[in-house]
Amino acid sequence: MSRLDSQETTPLLASREQDETLPYTAPRATRQPSGCCAVKARRPSTSTDDLDACYLADQRWEYKTIALCCALLLAVGSHFAGHTLGALKNTVKQEFGISNSQYGVIQSSVAIVNTVLPVLGGIFVDAFGTLPGSILTTFLIAFGNILVALSTSYRNLPMMICGRVLYGIGSGTVVIVQETILSQWFRGRSFAAVVSLMLTVSRLSSFMAQATVVPIADSFGFYGSAFYFSAALCTFSFVVNLAYIGLLRQVVDVPGASVACRKQVEVIKRKKSFRWSKLLFLPHSYWLIAAMEFLLGGAWGCFLHINSELVKLRFNYSNANAAATASVAQILPVILMPLLGVCADRYGKRTWMMIGSGVAMLLSMLMLGYTYLPPMLGMLVFSVSLSLGPVGLVSSVPVILPMSLIGTGMGAIKVATNIGAVMFDIFAGVLQDRDAQKGYDGVIVFFIVLSLLAVACGVVLWALDRRLYHGILDRSSRDAHRETKLANAIPLKQSRSNWVYGGIYVSLMVLSWALFFHFVLFAS
Repeated sequence: MSRLDSQETTPLLASREQDETLPYTAPRATRQPSGCCAVKARRPSTSTDDLDACYLADQRWEYKTIALCCALLLAVGSHFAGHTLGALKNTVKQEFGISNSQYGVIQSSVAIVNTVLPVLGGIFVDAFGTLPGSILTTFLIAFGNILVALSTSYRNLPMMICGRVLYGIGSGTVVIVQETILSQWFRGRSFAAVVSLMLTVSRLSSFMAQATVVPIADSFGFYGSAFYFSAALCTFSFVVNLAYIGLLRQVVDVPGASVACRKQVEVIKRKKSFRWSKLLFLPHSYWLIAAMEFLLGGAWGCFLHINSELVKLRFNYSNANAAATASVAQILPVILMPLLGVCADRYGKRTWMMIGSGVAMLLSMLMLGYTYLPPMLGMLVFSVSLSLGPVGLVSSVPVILPMSLIGTGMGAIKVATNIGAVMFDIFAGVLQDRDAQKGYDGVIVFFIVLSLLAVACGVVLWALDRRLYHGILDRSSRDAHRETKLANAIPLKQSRSNWVYGGIYVSLMVLSWALFFHFVLFAS
């Protein structure tokens, strides 16, 4: 095995596992050529996007500000559309004459394509660049939501499902496009800051959707007007994307690339190389994180799709008051996510964030299902879970995986979230249909079980991390990096248990597709 291969499978710190390992040769220090940034060279035969990434980060702040605004607005329509349907669940069921199970199919039609798309979308963006990727994704999002809006006028359920699927294809890739664009324009700490801002804007869009779609529908006297408004926002995002392309035509002119830039491009190209055998080196801790993402991520999405009707039925709220109360579930992440990102970077405690997220969700379900406290309190506790979990889960992946596996690891975790979303949306609909009162008693119990399983996975992850990985997940980013520099790191081990983990992962993916098509064809 080459030295490069061994370096690509080296983790951030030593592991005490004694499984089969790859041969490892410590990387030799290389001298950086002095003044490389000032040396000009002919343009190498690399992709335009790679050269642009070296060039765009050095643009004036005026251009970078415009690029940031464009990148943030690319997905505003997508996130707004993602929560339009949930706020109008009861109305949609009545207008289309469908059951809760069929409603679950409509919701899961967005997630079903994203059980495979995050990985394929990343490959597409890498292969064809951010411009074709952004055009395709924003077009699919806009066109899909136009079909959804039209379906409300014609009461055409197949048209709505088709539109949701197209929207799902675009929404599954738009975040990848956003992150890629931001990585081209910003570096270092500024990149972390703008990514946190991106997450905040996304959550704010979702919050605004739940808070405003019912008033929009009431003001026009037709529930479909909320979907037309959502389609208009998605079209606006497409127009913003065209404006971003115009910006690039104004500022992107790469007469040559520096030596440093060429070396950066070579690293990017090397990182894009992929072999399936690398998946055998994923550590046990990664699969526990994926399991928590499956449990918590799927449960978060499912709950946000039904929480408005839950409040309406259990607490006898009007549609408008129920939607406004349900929107509180997404308010704290807008404020806390940037702060939690800083805390994770400086202080670590990632496993505690994951465990705390599971506990917060458990408490919120108990409050909403078994007490008559104001539902807004339960939604606030749920929003604590929605703040802690994503930060702890996502920030853990780069800590435990080598650079050559981070992209694949992040994509697989997004897939796990969508597998859970598909299955849980359908399960929730079935449980509600089987309830004598068509209520949410069984659904609440289901969420409580998911929360307990997530907490159990978090505790196991905490113990495993302390025993095998020296508590790396609970260290600050600086300490983790110092450990990498100072410790005699043992490379990741090739473990046969990854075949078992992978088999479970693929089985759940197949099950999600089977459930989806079963209820598309046979649900009544």
